[in-house]
Amino acid sequence: MQPGRDNDGIRIEGSATVIAGAMAAGAGARAEGTTNYTAGPVPADLEELRAALDSLVEQLRASPAGISDPDALAGVAFSAREEARKERPNKHILDGLLHALMAGVGNSAALANAVVAIQHAVSVLL
Repeated sequence: MQPGRDNDGIRIEGSATVIAGAMAAGAGARAEGTTNYTAGPVPADLEELRAALDSLVEQLRASPAGISDPDALAGVAFSAREEARKERPNKHILDGLLHALMAGVGNSAALANAVVAIQHAVSVLL
């Protein structure tokens, strides 16, 4: 925030991911909440990242409850898996595919946790 400007909101820009139980901004704003959010195990290397994507593809192919159009999401996960299998995976392509997956699996805590862990690994490893 620039000096002399009022705090009149929350700005989220770029490739940010926000997971929050409560957010507030502005004069007199107050937010209370409790969030228990845990990402799955974060892949430690490229091979573990590839294995995590393999697992995600299989989970989506099993048509999990609460997921709209799991076949389409499995296709997106498959594309991410194929990108990760390249000798030099493109971080930007993987980021885009993982953001699309996150939008589709948000109703499933287990799948959302898996995607967040994979996103973290991509940001660290690539």
